[in-house]
Amino acid sequence: MGGINGYLQFSKIKNEKDIYNLVNQMNKEAIHRGPDGQDIYVDEFVGLGIRFLCNIDSYLKNTIIFNEDRTMLIIVDGSIFNYNSLKSKLETMGHKFSTSDSIEVILHAYEEYGEKCFKYFDGIFSFAIYDINKRELLLARDRVGQKPLHYYKNNDFLIFGSELKSLLSTNLIEKEINEEALHQYLQLTYIPAPYTIFKNIHKINPGSYLKIDLDANIYIEQYWDVLYDNGNIITGFNECKKLLRETVFNSVEARMKNGGTIGAFLSGGIDSTIIVGVMSNLSSEPINTFTMGFKSKDFNESDRAQLVADRYKTNHHIYYLDYEDVLEKIDIIVNQLDEPFADSSSIPTYMISEFASQHVNTVLTGDAGDELFAGYSKYLINYYSDLYKKVPPFIRNQVIEKMVKLIPDNKSLTRKLHKVIDNVDKDIFSQRRELMCLGFKENELKLLLKQQNKRKSLDFINNYYDKYKDDIDEISQTLYTDLKVVIEGDMMPKIDRMATLAQLGTRAPLLSQGVIELSAQIPSKYKINNRDQKIILKDTFNDIIPSKLINASKRGFGVPIGHWLKGPLKKELLQLLEENYIVEQGLFEPEYINKVLEEHFSEKKNRTSELWLLFVFQRWYRRYFVI
Repeated sequence: MGGINGYLQFSKIKNEKDIYNLVNQMNKEAIHRGPDGQDIYVDEFVGLGIRFLCNIDSYLKNTIIFNEDRTMLIIVDGSIFNYNSLKSKLETMGHKFSTSDSIEVILHAYEEYGEKCFKYFDGIFSFAIYDINKRELLLARDRVGQKPLHYYKNNDFLIFGSELKSLLSTNLIEKEINEEALHQYLQLTYIPAPYTIFKNIHKINPGSYLKIDLDANIYIEQYWDVLYDNGNIITGFNECKKLLRETVFNSVEARMKNGGTIGAFLSGGIDSTIIVGVMSNLSSEPINTFTMGFKSKDFNESDRAQLVADRYKTNHHIYYLDYEDVLEKIDIIVNQLDEPFADSSSIPTYMISEFASQHVNTVLTGDAGDELFAGYSKYLINYYSDLYKKVPPFIRNQVIEKMVKLIPDNKSLTRKLHKVIDNVDKDIFSQRRELMCLGFKENELKLLLKQQNKRKSLDFINNYYDKYKDDIDEISQTLYTDLKVVIEGDMMPKIDRMATLAQLGTRAPLLSQGVIELSAQIPSKYKINNRDQKIILKDTFNDIIPSKLINASKRGFGVPIGHWLKGPLKKELLQLLEENYIVEQGLFEPEYINKVLEEHFSEKKNRTSELWLLFVFQRWYRRYFVI
């Protein structure tokens, strides 16, 4: 685990000490990515820095690594899981390794293969390679964006870093809000690549690299994308099962190596159960498992997790979430956010990460099983819409819809009914996109924001959805879109930021290249059919999943944000949204914010999601623009 930072000046640096101090300052801002130490390289054109965490073995750390003749160097945040096999291959080609760190294979592979090296890496990473002779800098990010990487370029220099706060600490960038990114945040609750909340600071897209030289010639290329193509579909169900089992086992085994003390998050759901079961099959010792317990039965899955822990005789640890403790941590959690991010599940993610870090260095997670194998209830919207359309219009309009409007949307069932009713007459893509937007709706932004964005900020979703529209079925279009948008923009930042804050490493076996590419070859009918979801995943691992869990309903992973906003956080919420402050801020229309507040506190409408969005944004804004 490490945080990488750097500065490239397109003309010779007059005072290398100034650049050293600048990179040193950037490193200090990335303290949570590596509290154990740092390393810095400076020459007449470049300054590169890394903060590292010695979380694998006491003698191993991610630091600056040179090739044999010291003409190239690399800094990395992440790990390469096929290190041993790739190292052996490169050694037969004459490459000599100077460390036992897995990341050194990246540098030698780049020496050998150039930009074609990426196809050899099984790992999670963001890295920078500097060619000293050519004065070229290469920045790259892993296939699905499990590690972050940001950059800013003007006519004089380029700076980059794992953390936005590191870039801003240089005082070389004017802080200005990107209106398009703000629109995306207010609708999605997060900001996907390539945008950040700051104008002119960008994220490198997953599966892409950036190359730049001293003439400021910049080249950005996508080196990988999952291919959805009906021509590559594997039609046999049993063959799909055989390949899926083999691929998942291989992925889990690779991620159990070189991680120090290894454990697993165990929620009691299908995906984490599979990961724990496979780990237990591969390990000669009981594995450590970590579960979050909730007092509320609506969220608590600790009983299900206990079933799995008992079956595999794991060293099981349960952390019962005390909401008073959580409230005390909100400052720490929100302040870690470089940009607004309103997925409230980041709160329990941090709490369980902090708990697990007391016992292990690294955990494996079941992340992405729902996105790859159609496990979320949102994938059923067309099924329920089609059912609802069969109800006679009179009964729909005069009975059902009138009754539902009288029921507060503060329960899971009523929220689902509202979603079906609100989306029933829309085309399937509009339904899909609507369910991705957990914040304000597009028409509400016209009432909320003072400045209207001329471009439609969510058009990029259409582009992903339509990329393979002539080659694949509709559910595959949806899964591909979620891989490119939700996993990169929401899931990966959540787990990376929160685990990093807790100084815990995380690995997601279901996001290996092998599992992702195989999932794209599995027919959609093997994933979802009517109301049956994750069909092939359950069938493939039915010997690993306890029978009581195979068809258990999904309980979710949440915290009582709505209760907090009406209780212990209400005073601060009202201060952050106070009318005079909103007017002075100049971003939002105070009249509409007052309307949202009134609807929520009078219980006319559940506005928890929208108010949490605003709460997090205002907290972030106050930190970056006011204080």
